[in-house]
Amino acid sequence: MDQRSNSRLSLFLMELIVAIMFFSLSAAVCVRLFASAHLMAETTENLSNATIWTQNLAEAFEGKKGRLSDMAELFPDAVISYTTSDSSMSDGSLVLLFDEKWNQVNGLADASYVANISITTEDASKVYSDVSDYGASLIGKAAVGEITVIDIRGLEELTPEVPVDSKRIIMSVSVDTYLGKEGR
Repeated sequence: MDQRSNSRLSLFLMELIVAIMFFSLSAAVCVRLFASAHLMAETTENLSNATIWTQNLAEAFEGKKGRLSDMAELFPDAVISYTTSDSSMSDGSLVLLFDEKWNQVNGLADASYVANISITTEDASKVYSDVSDYGASLIGKAAVGEITVIDIRGLEELTPEVPVDSKRIIMSVSVDTYLGKEGR
């Protein structure tokens, strides 16, 4: 009777070990799924906010005809830099800083994301060279903007240039507007 009881006990322990291993493996898979779902939700939220701010900057660019000084009025917390000493020109950039929750902040110390629009003024014939295929040509100037939203979390050194690492760029869009023959 003792041997039969030991045999049953051994079988029960083996079944228990197999069941524990199965549930441990299932728990590990579930934890991994939850972690990747959290990462995917964060990525989606960042893409959504980047899209909203890109659209805001694009609409401001179009509404203000690419004039950086006029766009600065719409975004009072923005950092503005002009590439020429004449601030009446459009050439330069407008930078918005955001924290982890996509709220605007004033300093780089609290910033997690950066939205930047770099504006240049170019010949309209160069910007709209594809319309010459239809027998039309534009004379004058056009404002061209490059909007970039960047994730700067974890960067050791922050520079004014867009980082070379394309994995940090959440969204990048080009915009342009025709300024006319006078150029402003």
